[in-house]
Amino acid sequence: MTRLEDEDRANEPNELDRILLFFAEQLGKRRALPKDAALSERARGVVCASGRLSPVERLEIYREQFWLRHTASLVEDFPGLSGILGQGPWQTLIEGYLDAYPPRSFTLRDLGLDLPEYVAAQHWLPEHALCRDMARLELAYLEIFDAPDAVPLDAARLAEIPEEAWQNARIALHPALRLLAVDYPVATLRQQLLLAQTSGEEVPIPAPAPEYLLLYRHDLSMFHQQLSAGAHALLEALTRRVPLVAACEQAQAKIPGEATAIAENIGPWFQSWTARGFITGVEV
Repeated sequence: MTRLEDEDRANEPNELDRILLFFAEQLGKRRALPKDAALSERARGVVCASGRLSPVERLEIYREQFWLRHTASLVEDFPGLSGILGQGPWQTLIEGYLDAYPPRSFTLRDLGLDLPEYVAAQHWLPEHALCRDMARLELAYLEIFDAPDAVPLDAARLAEIPEEAWQNARIALHPALRLLAVDYPVATLRQQLLLAQTSGEEVPIPAPAPEYLLLYRHDLSMFHQQLSAGAHALLEALTRRVPLVAACEQAQAKIPGEATAIAENIGPWFQSWTARGFITGVEV
């Protein structure tokens, strides 16, 4: 036997590996396993019968629990989206999503990473634009919750920076911040839907109302703040590491109707953002 043949044999799966692979393959199926006659026969060589349950029926219990846990996790992470849709459309959406994006990660935290993109393509959804905005919001909250922490910038540090240095200064923002432009008031709607889970009150679908949002974390809770279009454009440029003066110019060009307000408010904005820990550094 050659060395290559020895290596091939060493890399072959052992009996335990084959059993684990068999289980993984069956758990990932969407169709009820007992309906598959060939699989029922295969299961007899891997799973023992128990009481009144056949091997394939025992395996089916694990498959059902596997998918129930995944759908329950998505409800936990996207309560606003599920609240808008209701049980029927939500179930149809999630079944399609899990078929298109089956679980690949070791952690359920990653299960919904592609859900906003998937929702955006599902034009059959009732209130499609609202659902799209809600999915984007809720994924942003997930990202914020897991984002690293950072030490806020000492306000005294700002006073030490020479005036001429601000021309090329780059602002570091807290990693647990996200900016979002939406067509519906989804942050407020999400809060209402969460409260309705216990109160049982009916939550009406809101009319379109474009908003610019700053999402942030404080003491492991998620919050939102409405921004003007100008403040949002400025922060968006800063997140791209555009130097401060150039960021102001870009924001003014993007929102010309607020050019004067941006110039007049940049000082107060920075004082507020620094005091709240949103700014963590200034590179000059």
